[in-house]
Amino acid sequence: MRILAVDDDPVFLELLAGMLKAIGYGHVTTVGTAEQALHEVDTSNHVYDCILSDMQMPGLDGTALTTAIRLRTAYRQTPILMITALAGKNFVDEAFTAGATDYITKPLDMIELKARIGMVARLLSERHRLAEFARLVGQRAAQVEINADFDTPILIPGFDRGIEFLAMENYLLTLGVKRMYSTSAFGIHIKNASMIFNKASGAVYMQMLGDVAAQIVDSLKTEDAKIAYAGSGNFVCMSERDLGAATDDLEILINIGLMDFESIYATDRIPVPQVRVGEVARSSFLSPTKPTRILERAILSASTPPDKRSKPTMVA
Repeated sequence: MRILAVDDDPVFLELLAGMLKAIGYGHVTTVGTAEQALHEVDTSNHVYDCILSDMQMPGLDGTALTTAIRLRTAYRQTPILMITALAGKNFVDEAFTAGATDYITKPLDMIELKARIGMVARLLSERHRLAEFARLVGQRAAQVEINADFDTPILIPGFDRGIEFLAMENYLLTLGVKRMYSTSAFGIHIKNASMIFNKASGAVYMQMLGDVAAQIVDSLKTEDAKIAYAGSGNFVCMSERDLGAATDDLEILINIGLMDFESIYATDRIPVPQVRVGEVARSSFLSPTKPTRILERAILSASTPPDKRSKPTMVA
Protein backbone atom coordinates (compact mmCIF):
# COMPACT_ATOMS: atom_id res chain seq x y z
CA MET A 1 0.00 0.00 0.00
CA ARG A 2 1.39 3.40 -0.97
CA ILE A 3 0.68 6.03 1.69
CA LEU A 4 1.06 9.82 1.55
CA ALA A 5 1.38 11.46 4.97
CA VAL A 6 0.95 15.24 5.41
CA ASP A 7 1.86 17.17 8.55
CA ASP A 8 3.73 20.39 9.26
CA ASP A 9 5.47 18.76 12.24
CA PRO A 10 8.55 16.88 10.94
CA VAL A 11 9.00 15.06 14.25
CA PHE A 12 5.46 13.69 14.11
CA LEU A 13 5.91 12.70 10.46
CA GLU A 14 9.01 10.70 11.36
CA LEU A 15 7.13 9.05 14.23
CA LEU A 16 4.15 8.25 12.00
CA ALA A 17 6.32 6.77 9.26
CA GLY A 18 8.08 4.61 11.85
CA MET A 19 4.79 3.35 13.29
CA LEU A 20 3.45 2.53 9.84
CA LYS A 21 6.61 0.61 8.99
CA ALA A 22 6.35 -1.28 12.26
CA ILE A 23 2.84 -2.51 11.42
CA GLY A 24 3.82 -3.55 7.89
CA TYR A 25 3.35 -0.47 5.72
CA GLY A 26 6.74 0.75 4.58
CA HIS A 27 5.81 2.59 1.36
CA VAL A 28 5.25 6.01 2.96
CA THR A 29 5.94 9.41 1.39
CA THR A 30 5.93 12.38 3.77
CA VAL A 31 5.38 16.08 2.99
CA GLY A 32 5.13 19.12 5.26
CA THR A 33 2.34 21.19 3.68
CA ALA A 34 -0.95 20.74 1.88
CA GLU A 35 0.48 22.51 -1.16
CA GLN A 36 3.32 19.97 -1.32
CA ALA A 37 0.77 17.17 -0.99
CA LEU A 38 -1.23 18.46 -3.96
CA HIS A 39 1.95 18.78 -6.01
CA GLU A 40 2.84 15.20 -5.08
CA VAL A 41 -0.52 13.71 -6.11
CA ASP A 42 -0.46 15.70 -9.36
CA THR A 43 3.09 14.82 -10.41
CA SER A 44 3.76 11.40 -8.91
CA ASN A 45 4.19 8.47 -11.29
CA HIS A 46 1.86 6.38 -9.15
CA VAL A 47 -1.48 6.90 -7.42
CA TYR A 48 -1.43 6.76 -3.63
CA ASP A 49 -3.68 4.17 -2.00
CA CYS A 50 -4.23 6.13 1.21
CA ILE A 51 -3.67 9.68 2.48
CA LEU A 52 -3.06 10.65 6.10
CA SER A 53 -3.37 14.35 6.85
CA ASP A 54 -3.12 16.73 9.76
CA MET A 55 -6.04 19.10 10.27
CA GLN A 56 -4.26 22.34 11.24
CA MET A 57 -1.44 23.40 8.88
CA PRO A 58 -0.13 26.74 7.61
CA GLY A 59 -1.62 27.74 4.26
CA LEU A 60 -4.22 25.20 3.24
CA ASP A 61 -5.53 23.24 6.20
CA GLY A 62 -6.53 19.57 6.22
CA THR A 63 -10.14 20.25 5.30
CA ALA A 64 -9.18 22.33 2.26
CA LEU A 65 -6.65 19.69 1.26
CA THR A 66 -9.28 16.95 1.46
CA THR A 67 -11.69 18.98 -0.68
CA ALA A 68 -8.97 19.63 -3.27
CA ILE A 69 -7.90 15.98 -3.39
CA ARG A 70 -11.49 14.82 -3.92
CA LEU A 71 -11.62 16.97 -7.07
CA ARG A 72 -8.92 14.77 -8.60
CA THR A 73 -10.62 11.94 -10.48
CA ALA A 74 -7.99 9.42 -9.46
CA TYR A 75 -8.57 10.25 -5.79
CA ARG A 76 -12.37 10.41 -5.78
CA GLN A 77 -12.62 7.31 -3.58
CA THR A 78 -9.16 7.10 -2.02
CA PRO A 79 -9.35 6.68 1.77
CA ILE A 80 -8.33 9.92 3.53
CA LEU A 81 -7.68 9.72 7.25
CA MET A 82 -7.40 12.88 9.33
CA ILE A 83 -4.88 12.59 12.17
CA THR A 84 -5.19 15.58 14.48
CA ALA A 85 -5.27 16.82 18.05
CA LEU A 86 -8.54 18.65 17.33
CA ALA A 87 -11.43 16.69 18.81
CA GLY A 88 -14.28 19.23 18.68
CA LYS A 89 -17.47 18.24 16.88
CA ASN A 90 -17.20 21.18 14.49
CA PHE A 91 -13.79 19.95 13.32
CA VAL A 92 -15.12 16.41 12.90
CA ASP A 93 -18.07 17.74 10.88
CA GLU A 94 -15.79 19.79 8.63
CA ALA A 95 -13.51 16.85 7.93
CA PHE A 96 -16.21 14.37 6.98
CA THR A 97 -18.19 16.93 4.98
CA ALA A 98 -15.05 17.64 2.95
CA GLY A 99 -14.70 13.94 2.15
CA ALA A 100 -12.60 12.39 4.91
CA THR A 101 -13.01 8.65 5.41
CA ASP A 102 -11.90 8.52 9.04
CA TYR A 103 -10.73 10.76 11.88
CA ILE A 104 -8.02 9.78 14.38
CA THR A 105 -7.03 11.97 17.32
CA LYS A 106 -3.49 12.43 18.58
CA PRO A 107 -1.57 11.11 20.41
CA LEU A 108 -1.49 8.05 18.19
CA ASP A 109 -2.03 4.59 19.59
CA MET A 110 -0.25 1.79 17.72
CA ILE A 111 -3.13 -0.65 18.08
CA GLU A 112 -5.71 1.88 16.88
CA LEU A 113 -3.52 2.92 13.94
CA LYS A 114 -3.07 -0.70 12.91
CA ALA A 115 -6.83 -1.28 13.04
CA ARG A 116 -7.64 1.84 11.00
CA ILE A 117 -4.99 1.19 8.33
CA GLY A 118 -6.01 -2.46 8.23
CA MET A 119 -9.54 -1.32 7.44
CA VAL A 120 -8.15 0.76 4.57
CA ALA A 121 -6.24 -2.23 3.23
CA ARG A 122 -9.44 -4.30 3.16
CA LEU A 123 -11.21 -1.54 1.24
CA LEU A 124 -8.67 -1.18 -1.55
CA SER A 125 -9.84 -4.11 -3.66
CA GLU A 126 -13.36 -2.66 -3.61
CA ARG A 127 -12.05 0.78 -4.55
CA HIS A 128 -10.22 -0.65 -7.56
CA ARG A 129 -13.43 -2.34 -8.72
CA LEU A 130 -15.40 0.89 -8.37
CA ALA A 131 -12.89 2.74 -10.55
CA GLU A 132 -14.50 0.91 -13.45
CA PHE A 133 -17.86 2.38 -12.51
CA ALA A 134 -16.44 5.91 -12.54
CA ARG A 135 -15.62 5.58 -16.23
CA LEU A 136 -19.27 4.92 -16.94
CA VAL A 137 -20.74 7.98 -15.23
CA GLY A 138 -23.40 9.60 -17.38
CA GLN A 139 -23.72 6.58 -19.69
CA ARG A 140 -26.47 4.05 -19.97
CA ALA A 141 -24.10 1.45 -21.30
CA ALA A 142 -26.15 -1.72 -21.16
CA GLN A 143 -23.63 -3.36 -23.45
CA VAL A 144 -20.76 -2.72 -21.04
CA GLU A 145 -20.10 -5.62 -18.69
CA ILE A 146 -19.18 -4.60 -15.15
CA ASN A 147 -19.46 -6.59 -11.94
CA ALA A 148 -21.85 -4.74 -9.68
CA ASP A 149 -22.51 -6.21 -6.25
CA PHE A 150 -25.99 -5.86 -4.78
CA ASP A 151 -25.14 -5.87 -1.08
CA THR A 152 -21.93 -3.79 -1.07
CA PRO A 153 -22.03 -0.14 0.12
CA ILE A 154 -20.46 2.05 -2.58
CA LEU A 155 -19.76 5.67 -3.37
CA ILE A 156 -21.91 6.29 -6.45
CA PRO A 157 -19.92 7.90 -9.29
CA GLY A 158 -21.10 11.43 -10.06
CA PHE A 159 -23.02 11.77 -6.79
CA ASP A 160 -21.22 14.81 -5.36
CA ARG A 161 -23.46 15.13 -2.30
CA GLY A 162 -22.80 11.56 -1.27
CA ILE A 163 -20.30 10.22 1.23
CA GLU A 164 -19.13 6.66 1.73
CA PHE A 165 -21.22 4.58 4.13
CA LEU A 166 -18.01 3.66 5.93
CA ALA A 167 -17.28 7.38 6.40
CA MET A 168 -20.77 7.87 7.84
CA GLU A 169 -20.16 5.07 10.33
CA ASN A 170 -16.74 6.47 11.22
CA TYR A 171 -18.27 9.91 11.70
CA LEU A 172 -20.66 8.56 14.33
CA LEU A 173 -17.94 6.52 16.00
CA THR A 174 -15.75 9.63 16.16
CA LEU A 175 -18.54 11.66 17.76
CA GLY A 176 -19.23 8.95 20.29
CA VAL A 177 -22.43 8.36 22.21
CA LYS A 178 -22.30 11.57 24.28
CA ARG A 179 -21.98 13.94 21.31
CA MET A 180 -24.49 12.47 18.85
CA TYR A 181 -27.83 13.10 20.55
CA SER A 182 -28.67 15.95 18.16
CA THR A 183 -28.10 13.68 15.16
CA SER A 184 -30.97 11.86 13.45
CA ALA A 185 -31.06 9.49 10.50
CA PHE A 186 -33.61 7.98 8.16
CA GLY A 187 -33.39 5.41 5.40
CA ILE A 188 -34.62 5.40 1.82
CA HIS A 189 -35.20 1.93 0.43
CA ILE A 190 -35.59 1.12 -3.29
CA LYS A 191 -38.40 -1.43 -3.08
CA ASN A 192 -37.72 -3.04 -6.45
CA ALA A 193 -33.92 -2.77 -6.33
CA SER A 194 -33.42 -6.53 -6.35
CA MET A 195 -35.64 -6.94 -9.40
CA ILE A 196 -33.80 -4.19 -11.28
CA PHE A 197 -30.43 -5.64 -10.28
CA ASN A 198 -31.40 -9.03 -11.69
CA LYS A 199 -32.76 -7.58 -14.96
CA ALA A 200 -30.22 -4.84 -15.71
CA SER A 201 -26.54 -4.80 -16.56
CA GLY A 202 -24.14 -3.57 -13.91
CA ALA A 203 -23.75 -0.21 -15.66
CA VAL A 204 -27.51 0.37 -15.93
CA TYR A 205 -28.01 -0.62 -12.30
CA MET A 206 -25.36 1.89 -11.24
CA GLN A 207 -27.04 4.59 -13.33
CA MET A 208 -30.34 3.79 -11.63
CA LEU A 209 -28.73 4.34 -8.24
CA GLY A 210 -27.43 7.66 -9.51
CA ASP A 211 -30.93 8.66 -10.60
CA VAL A 212 -32.35 7.86 -7.17
CA ALA A 213 -29.51 9.72 -5.46
CA ALA A 214 -30.17 12.82 -7.58
CA GLN A 215 -33.88 12.73 -6.73
CA ILE A 216 -33.10 12.42 -3.02
CA VAL A 217 -30.99 15.58 -3.17
CA ASP A 218 -33.59 17.47 -5.24
CA SER A 219 -36.41 16.48 -2.90
CA LEU A 220 -34.54 16.92 0.38
CA LYS A 221 -33.61 20.55 -0.32
CA THR A 222 -31.26 20.87 2.63
CA GLU A 223 -27.51 21.36 2.54
CA ASP A 224 -26.60 19.92 5.92
CA ALA A 225 -27.66 16.31 5.31
CA LYS A 226 -25.03 13.61 4.83
CA ILE A 227 -26.18 10.95 2.35
CA ALA A 228 -24.65 7.50 1.83
CA TYR A 229 -25.54 4.38 -0.13
CA ALA A 230 -25.46 1.38 2.22
CA GLY A 231 -25.98 -1.40 -0.33
CA SER A 232 -29.01 -3.65 -0.97
CA GLY A 233 -30.99 -0.73 -2.39
CA ASN A 234 -30.70 1.35 0.80
CA PHE A 235 -29.68 4.98 1.18
CA VAL A 236 -29.20 6.64 4.57
CA CYS A 237 -29.59 10.37 5.26
CA MET A 238 -28.16 11.84 8.44
CA SER A 239 -28.75 15.35 9.72
CA GLU A 240 -28.65 17.61 12.75
CA ARG A 241 -32.20 18.68 11.95
CA ASP A 242 -35.40 16.84 12.82
CA LEU A 243 -36.79 15.82 9.43
CA GLY A 244 -39.40 13.40 10.76
CA ALA A 245 -42.41 15.47 9.73
CA ALA A 246 -41.20 15.58 6.13
CA THR A 247 -40.51 11.90 5.47
CA ASP A 248 -43.94 11.12 3.99
CA ASP A 249 -43.74 14.10 1.65
CA LEU A 250 -40.16 13.19 0.78
CA GLU A 251 -41.22 9.72 -0.33
CA ILE A 252 -43.87 11.18 -2.64
CA LEU A 253 -41.50 13.77 -4.12
CA ILE A 254 -38.78 11.21 -4.88
CA ASN A 255 -41.20 8.79 -6.54
CA ILE A 256 -42.76 11.56 -8.63
CA GLY A 257 -39.32 12.72 -9.74
CA LEU A 258 -38.33 9.20 -10.76
CA MET A 259 -41.37 8.90 -13.01
CA ASP A 260 -39.71 11.46 -15.31
CA PHE A 261 -37.29 8.66 -16.28
CA GLU A 262 -40.07 6.21 -17.22
CA SER A 263 -39.38 6.27 -20.97
CA ILE A 264 -35.65 5.76 -20.43
CA TYR A 265 -36.21 2.81 -18.10
CA ALA A 266 -38.63 1.35 -20.64
CA THR A 267 -35.83 1.49 -23.22
CA ASP A 268 -33.58 -0.35 -20.77
CA ARG A 269 -36.44 -2.82 -20.16
CA ILE A 270 -36.47 -2.33 -16.43
CA PRO A 271 -39.15 -0.90 -14.13
CA VAL A 272 -39.01 2.62 -12.71
CA PRO A 273 -37.42 2.45 -9.22
CA GLN A 274 -39.87 2.95 -6.38
CA VAL A 275 -38.72 4.11 -2.96
CA ARG A 276 -39.99 3.90 0.58
CA VAL A 277 -38.79 6.39 3.21
CA GLY A 278 -38.51 5.11 6.76
CA GLU A 279 -39.14 6.84 10.05
CA VAL A 280 -36.52 9.03 11.68
CA ALA A 281 -34.22 7.24 14.12
CA ARG A 282 -32.48 9.02 17.00
CA SER A 283 -30.35 8.11 19.96
CA SER A 284 -31.94 8.09 23.37
CA PHE A 285 -30.41 9.65 26.48
CA LEU A 286 -31.96 6.83 28.49
CA SER A 287 -30.59 3.97 26.39
CA PRO A 288 -27.10 4.80 25.15
CA THR A 289 -25.70 2.26 22.72
CA LYS A 290 -23.08 2.04 19.99
CA PRO A 291 -23.32 5.15 17.77
CA THR A 292 -23.78 3.25 14.49
CA ARG A 293 -26.95 1.60 15.80
CA ILE A 294 -28.87 4.66 14.60
CA LEU A 295 -27.98 3.76 10.97
CA GLU A 296 -29.09 0.16 11.42
CA ARG A 297 -32.45 1.31 12.76
CA ALA A 298 -32.90 3.82 9.94
CA ILE A 299 -32.24 1.17 7.28
CA LEU A 300 -34.49 -1.37 9.00
CA SER A 301 -37.37 1.10 9.17
CA ALA A 302 -37.12 1.99 5.47
CA SER A 303 -36.83 -1.62 4.32
CA THR A 304 -39.85 -2.68 6.39
CA PRO A 305 -43.42 -1.92 5.20
CA PRO A 306 -45.17 0.61 7.51
CA ASP A 307 -47.70 -1.91 8.83
CA LYS A 308 -44.89 -4.20 10.01
CA ARG A 309 -42.64 -1.61 11.68
CA SER A 310 -42.06 -1.73 15.41
CA LYS A 311 -42.10 1.48 17.45
CA PRO A 312 -40.56 3.65 18.76
CA THR A 313 -37.63 4.50 16.52
CA MET A 314 -35.40 5.68 19.38
CA VAL A 315 -32.18 3.70 19.29
CA ALA A 316 -32.19 1.14 22.07
